[in-house]
Amino acid sequence: MKLRAKITLIVAGVVAGYALLDHALQRWILQPRFDELERRSAQTDAQRVHRALSAELTALEARCSEWAAWNETCAFVAGSRDTSDPERARRVADFRDRNLGLEAFRQSRIDLLYLVDSDGSVRFGRVRDLDSGAELKLAELDFDRLNPGHPFLLQPGRGGAEESRQVAGLVLTELGPMFVASRPLDCGEGGSVILGRILSPTVLAQLSDRTEVRFDVLRLDRELPARDAAVLDEATASVEPVVDARSETALDAWIALDDLRGRPALLVRASLPRSISASGADALRYALISTIAAGLLLLFILLAVLRRAVIDPIARLTAHAVEIGRTDDYGRKVALARDDELGVLSSEFESMMGKLETSRAQLVDTARAAGMSEIATGILHNVGNVLNSVNVSSGQIAHRLKETRLPKLLKLAELVRDKGENFGTFVATDPKGKHVAPFLLDVTEALRQEHEELGQESRALQEGVEHIAKLVQSQQELAGHNELLEPVEIAPQVELAWSLVSRGVGPGIAPVFERSIPELGRVLIDRHLLVQVLVNLLKNACESVAEAGRKPGHIAVKVERSGERLTLSVTDDGHGFDEATGSQLVRHGFTTPSTGHGFGLHSCANAATEMGGSLTARSDGPGRGATFLLEIAAPAQRAAA
Repeated sequence: MKLRAKITLIVAGVVAGYALLDHALQRWILQPRFDELERRSAQTDAQRVHRALSAELTALEARCSEWAAWNETCAFVAGSRDTSDPERARRVADFRDRNLGLEAFRQSRIDLLYLVDSDGSVRFGRVRDLDSGAELKLAELDFDRLNPGHPFLLQPGRGGAEESRQVAGLVLTELGPMFVASRPLDCGEGGSVILGRILSPTVLAQLSDRTEVRFDVLRLDRELPARDAAVLDEATASVEPVVDARSETALDAWIALDDLRGRPALLVRASLPRSISASGADALRYALISTIAAGLLLLFILLAVLRRAVIDPIARLTAHAVEIGRTDDYGRKVALARDDELGVLSSEFESMMGKLETSRAQLVDTARAAGMSEIATGILHNVGNVLNSVNVSSGQIAHRLKETRLPKLLKLAELVRDKGENFGTFVATDPKGKHVAPFLLDVTEALRQEHEELGQESRALQEGVEHIAKLVQSQQELAGHNELLEPVEIAPQVELAWSLVSRGVGPGIAPVFERSIPELGRVLIDRHLLVQVLVNLLKNACESVAEAGRKPGHIAVKVERSGERLTLSVTDDGHGFDEATGSQLVRHGFTTPSTGHGFGLHSCANAATEMGGSLTARSDGPGRGATFLLEIAAPAQRAAA
């Protein structure tokens, strides 16, 4: 991932994390405060409805007091007791027409008006529908007479006298909930005024408009909806309104109203929108959006600054480094003319590249010298292996020449020269002459055998010298690989390698050598490389057998072919090796014999690679022998067209 993408993801993650954490804290800390404020506002609205209803009752009480204090009311009640006097009857009728009609009900905003005498006789009683003007019947109030114990009337005090208090409160009637107010007449002649106002849908709608709160009035003497019934006990027991959320957008507040006797009679349910919590949620959303927008703005500004000040210069340095790695041109310059840390980094990078270029040149020279030394060491090692055979062959030639029969033949030639023309007579008649022919035959046979032996030794010497010459020639080919493939048979090369090794070991000491080489025909390989590898492997096998004390010991060479791949295995019954040793055998400088140098198997592995193959070794463990597998590419010789 590029640096710009990483920085973008990190900053975006920080902004998103901060925004979410801030939003969570706000919802945890601020939203409950909005909810509490909304709950208190709902309680306030419910209490405002309660106060509006109480104000209706208070207004009804005030109107009742006005009616009770009005002298004409007292005169009407007193005149209604006896209407035999025409003048009194006229005044009663006139009061009835002027003050007890439908218009008077509407002006006083009352639905019920009862004027009761001191004995409970109803001098006037009406219940009207203010909208239609129709008269209504109310079972709770008898039209003719009220029982002195009726709850709408004053009750006797402790001393038997009437208490000077009003009766005011809520009653549940068949026409609906109704506020009732009752007050004794102020004229002192007894009697009472009873006023009532039904909480009709029209009245409730007016109160809802006045309080700006939508509410419903539920009678407790009837079955309530499940939601209202669930809060009934809490609402009737609590002084404060009970609030509960109905949904995410609305909530309800309940408050109970007692009747005239102080018992719960109505449950007022105010339905309120959750505008405060919605405003809080909007504020939180705005805060979240504002935080994210500020974070994104910061992100864009930061990325722009980072791109200009950091990312682009680093990208140029990175591209510069990649180009140097691609072209190996350590002299390339990157122009970052800056006075900050990146400018210092750029100059130090260029300085480091200059030093690296110098070090690289020195390292190449050192590596070349080390490589040439390694190759020379390997060649000297292989030359040393062959020189043993060359030394043996040259020694044998010198020995045969030292013991040659040629001096005796020269003496015979001198005898022939001395006898001259008499040589025939000498051979025929002289007793010594009779030995000339057998002697000549004997010397001739000895010289023939000597010639053959010297020929064999000279050929071995020639092959050894030729192999040494090839090894030395490889030292001259360091500038490039010059592979020489020639069609050869494998068996003679194995024999040549064994002859070079066995001569160095000495007669009668070399292990028993077994061969398993099928007829493969001629294959195209580098003959000298193959002989070089086989000489090293066979020499190591002989040394391993000698160190293990095997007498005489066994070495076996087996050749197999698979397609155009050739596998030669060299197996011995020497001291073998463990797994740790086997993994390091072909490493340069590693050796197990105390007299070894660690070059032979390493050079063999390199030669196997040059021949398109590999060299591996395996052993069942110390003292159990070892097998070296040489696998090389060996395509068959193509027939001439």
